[in-house]
Amino acid sequence: MTDETDTDEQAYERHQRQVSESVDGGGCAETWETLSEQRRPDEDATQQDTDIEEILLDLDCLQFSEDGEDFELEPSFRHAWQSAIDDLGENLDAVIADVFTVDGTIEIETTEGAVHVRHDERLLGQWVSHPALIADLAACHVFAHRDDDWAERAPAERSRFAGSARLYLDFCPDCGGDASFDTDVVSSCCHDYEVATVSCEGCDVTLFELPVARNSA
Repeated sequence: MTDETDTDEQAYERHQRQVSESVDGGGCAETWETLSEQRRPDEDATQQDTDIEEILLDLDCLQFSEDGEDFELEPSFRHAWQSAIDDLGENLDAVIADVFTVDGTIEIETTEGAVHVRHDERLLGQWVSHPALIADLAACHVFAHRDDDWAERAPAERSRFAGSARLYLDFCPDCGGDASFDTDVVSSCCHDYEVATVSCEGCDVTLFELPVARNSA
């Protein structure tokens, strides 16, 4: 139960952790790190500081926008991503197991606020919506063809790659409509927080959500 005596800063930090673990990039941090350690026990800790956007630029997945102040999807990557979504198929259990290199039983549960994926009854990851999950799985298929190091990347890093690309998603994986970046205000307990979102302009589905960092007074 939420402690209503929390300060604004404590409540904000808790909310930020909850959203980060639930919807950004798809990963449940604790589970992803466990999988990473199992697959690569000697993994260098500096991997956590990897500049994902710089790598996505090098892989021709992102490019600078016309004004040079932001990133956008590189056209060939955008086309490949759309094609991968169309080709994904309906057996998502097998796709998830393949993309994140896990064996065992995969279960997908959709609730009003998130999509939960479990591996052998343990939480594997959560996404803000079913189209967000589809987008990440398809993006990973494209990365596998563009990134020479993909086979060696741990599940947590793969999740971060997909989530970083999804921030710049400009089309809806579900209805094909335009997607756009915006900010919104959400409420948690007795506090309001600003979040960055990517949503479809046609069907209103949320594709990305993350609390906006704020400066301490």
